[in-house]
Amino acid sequence: MMLSENERETLQRKFAGMTDEVTLVVFADKALPGSSLLVDFANTMASLGPKIKVDIEDAQDGKNPRMHDLHVERWPMVVLTKGDFSRIRYYGAPLGYELPAILDAFAELSNSTTALSPRAKSSLATVRRKANIKVFVLTTCPFCPTVARHAYRGAIESTKVTAEVIDSATFPDLAARHAVMGVPKVVLNDNLDITGAMTDTEFFEKLRDSDHALIDSMYG
Repeated sequence: MMLSENERETLQRKFAGMTDEVTLVVFADKALPGSSLLVDFANTMASLGPKIKVDIEDAQDGKNPRMHDLHVERWPMVVLTKGDFSRIRYYGAPLGYELPAILDAFAELSNSTTALSPRAKSSLATVRRKANIKVFVLTTCPFCPTVARHAYRGAIESTKVTAEVIDSATFPDLAARHAVMGVPKVVLNDNLDITGAMTDTEFFEKLRDSDHALIDSMYG
């Protein structure tokens, strides 16, 4: 991964503030496009941050036992882990506009604190069921990282939330399944689709409403 000396120094300063180790568990297959980019990305990050560790796993055509343990069905992808935390996943290589967002996720997961607004945290706290958040992005989209950050922060703040950020160019079949016509596109609990940028408050109010509507439909 090509970085200028200034970029390397900036990342080293950012990573110097990390308190706990974060491990990037990468599932890759050298025969697949994007795998080498993802492996290079992970190794570069580990070379710049002493609290960033890397575990490169061969996907073994989906037969790797850790993929089963982590409920991973597609690759190349990376899972951010810390202890028993494994609720942040990126499918593809988080480069381009997506790079700053996932770097923030490294730091915030390491330090167990996020920049979510109080109103967003309040809405998130009312979510009662486990929630899956999919965010479809393109690394060339300048509006996608803001929404990806919301998902990452939701997973850090709440044990109920799993965040999956998906590069639509790397996984066009998955994008087609969810009728992705523009990015960022958010899919909440596979039952509510939202396209476009939004604030963290709007994001988690929609997650809360989706959660409550699902419960009401089950018990109403």
